[in-house]
Amino acid sequence: MKFSHRIFFILTDFIIIIGAYTLALLLRFRGLIDVVNKQWSTLIFLVILIPSLLYIFDLYNHFIYVQRLRVFFRIVRAWLVSLVIYVLLGFLTKFFFLIESRAFIILFFGISLSLFFTLRVVCFKKVLESYFSSGKRRLTYKYIGPIDKFKELRKNFNKNVATGLAFVSCDKNKEPPTDCRGTFLYSQAISYDRLYQEIKANLVSGQTLHVASQLFNNLKLGWEWCRIDAMPVYGFRQRKYQFCRDCLRRCLDIIGAIIGLIVLSPFFIITAIAIKLDSPGPVIYKQKRCGKDGKEFVFFKFRSMYHGDGKEPELDPDDNDYINRGIPKEETLRDQRITDVGRILRKTSIDEWPQFMNVLKGDMSLIGPRPHRPHEVKCYHDWHKDRLSIKQGLTGLWQIHGRGEMPCDKSIFLDLVYVTNRSLSLDLRLLFNTIPAVILGKGAY
Repeated sequence: MKFSHRIFFILTDFIIIIGAYTLALLLRFRGLIDVVNKQWSTLIFLVILIPSLLYIFDLYNHFIYVQRLRVFFRIVRAWLVSLVIYVLLGFLTKFFFLIESRAFIILFFGISLSLFFTLRVVCFKKVLESYFSSGKRRLTYKYIGPIDKFKELRKNFNKNVATGLAFVSCDKNKEPPTDCRGTFLYSQAISYDRLYQEIKANLVSGQTLHVASQLFNNLKLGWEWCRIDAMPVYGFRQRKYQFCRDCLRRCLDIIGAIIGLIVLSPFFIITAIAIKLDSPGPVIYKQKRCGKDGKEFVFFKFRSMYHGDGKEPELDPDDNDYINRGIPKEETLRDQRITDVGRILRKTSIDEWPQFMNVLKGDMSLIGPRPHRPHEVKCYHDWHKDRLSIKQGLTGLWQIHGRGEMPCDKSIFLDLVYVTNRSLSLDLRLLFNTIPAVILGKGAY
């Protein structure tokens, strides 16, 4: 197996963790061997936890090291999450297998943060430049886009050695070299429909597709690893072995749904009482929604509107405004239907909690596009239908980045960005990001 920059990253992380752990033990307990109970189980836990979080926050993707400030903020977020997990898990287990000393915890996380900053923010870009300085290690990418941009981009990336990119062709009809690692698409699309069709046409399973597009400026995902002509560059990668990933994802869905239902059960009771006191009608609202491949299922929510006859219209004019006229969802709602308690439930997303039962049943996943109603699906344009190729989710990119503030095409393109890039690491990252999005109530309606 060839030595690669990823192996170097992982080995460096192990050295940082073990080094910080050793220094924290020496400073706190004045020794290394058998100076405190649970020291080996703590070390094993940290060696597993921290690299896993660095992977989830995409810090093993060498392209992001082109922007040191972005690396800085990602390290801070990964560090904060690791500290919270350590403290919270220790509290819940009464530090059964973790070192309880507050001085040790402060020393370890303080030292490790300093080391990660020094190496990843300051040194790693230089390491990558040295590694890719050899032409044999460059990553060969096929270029697709305007011919007049080809030489300019190739020259720029040759100067920015840390990316490791080497462009080989600007003719999309020409066969790429056998060692081609991916494609770089310079898109001039002015609609999300066209941009998605270009991405779909050029995506190869197991290879990375880098796309530069002005439309990414409107998404504000913060995924770009660089900007070209004021256009963010996003990476797309369709993973192989999806069956194995789907099996593991289903296991995580079951575990997550069970934990969610158990932890939130006291709040279910409080919410049910509040709904009953506010207005007559059932606590749980049941509705038909479209899941994977358009298959209908019964969708659960806490009731947030006044109880009516329960009949769904064949075509709601609100949906026509949302899908065909591009009006954001929150602007199409008829607010007089929502109860006082319902407004609070929607703003805090508490009305969505019963969908843990849908996840447990297998109708939905924890992460994925939000399920639409059958008469909404009837309004879909052809390219919209690809969002139904996977299980619909309890939360996802749309839930985190705007929700009801987004017009339809932008919202559905965001779903398709997830469908295209779907991975377990992205799922875990979206779960972490859902918490602040729900607390802030951004785009809730």
